[in-house]
Amino acid sequence: MKKTLVLVVDRDDDFGTKGGVATPVIGVEDCSVAAAALGIADPEDSDINSVYAAINIYKEMLNEGSRVEIAILCGDKKVGHKSDSAIIEELEEVMNEVNPDRIILVGDGAEDEYVYPIISSRVPIDSVKKVVVKQSPGLEGNVYIITKMLEDPIKRKRFLTPVGWILVLIALVYILPMLYFYGINAPNFSRISGSLMILIIGSALLIYGYSALSQISKRISKWLFGIKSGSIVVTFVFIAIALVGSGIVLGALSVQNTYAPTLYQVFLRFGAAAFWPIIFGFLFVMVGSFLNEYISKGSVRLSFIIGSINLLAVGMVLTGAFDLMMYYVDIGPSAIAPIAAEIAIGIGLALIATVVRRFLKIQISHTETEAKEVGIQ
Repeated sequence: MKKTLVLVVDRDDDFGTKGGVATPVIGVEDCSVAAAALGIADPEDSDINSVYAAINIYKEMLNEGSRVEIAILCGDKKVGHKSDSAIIEELEEVMNEVNPDRIILVGDGAEDEYVYPIISSRVPIDSVKKVVVKQSPGLEGNVYIITKMLEDPIKRKRFLTPVGWILVLIALVYILPMLYFYGINAPNFSRISGSLMILIIGSALLIYGYSALSQISKRISKWLFGIKSGSIVVTFVFIAIALVGSGIVLGALSVQNTYAPTLYQVFLRFGAAAFWPIIFGFLFVMVGSFLNEYISKGSVRLSFIIGSINLLAVGMVLTGAFDLMMYYVDIGPSAIAPIAAEIAIGIGLALIATVVRRFLKIQISHTETEAKEVGIQ
């Protein structure tokens, strides 16, 4: 008689992240405990119903005299390649222990169905059961479902941010040409008022979808804690903020004090004046992190050194790009040689960063190899 495995797949690992369940879970008793753990952590998660539906199928087949086993597989909260790889590893573990001839898959929606072809390539799938949770009908029930869905940061990012980006891009398609051809004035703002509203709505969706306000709040709390604990990073962050602010002011003054008939020239003058103060602001943040790491742990991460060199390289290349664009509209350098030198220096710094990274990695590898050889001896 063929052996059947009733399998529940949780691609985003709700059982692990919410219920603290170690997967894979094999056996009806362990699956019941896993469902109870997730139910206590999040009673509204539909994966609970998938497990109970699988247990129901398991018991029906057992009463019919079939050889049957039940298991739960979980992926990773970062849905994609990482979660699918985790599911494949757990599937192989279950296959080695249960050795089924066929599988009945139980899931709660389209999200888990992405991995069904992966599973079918390793063992035949006899049946797929999709569990739909019953909800109270009417507008109030639908609003409740949408509200609960938007409370989940992962689902919020998945569904809201694409809409936000589409609205922002649509708005910019209308706004930028109008500003370019007609300039910044009151009549023009009245023409693009609708597009501005779309831009504001799209930006709000992006802020909410990416949980930007909560991220900013966490950053502020971290900085306040750093101020209280005397962290050196905070000082450098405030210096960086001052530099960025100075860059924006310099850019605004550059635009104000010179004649720029088009929006394109306004952008170039602003960028050329504001660019390096902003670059040095980011560089000061990296230096602060570098010093804090060295003072607190007595070590230095390779990424700080390489990142600083790469930041300067990007700065030089973009400076050359700004100057080149300004050269062609007759508002920048009068010769092409300095522009070529800026770009060449930027490329040179990028190559230096690559060489330094390669050299340090080789040195670290040799040190680890020598340590192992000494340990073996």
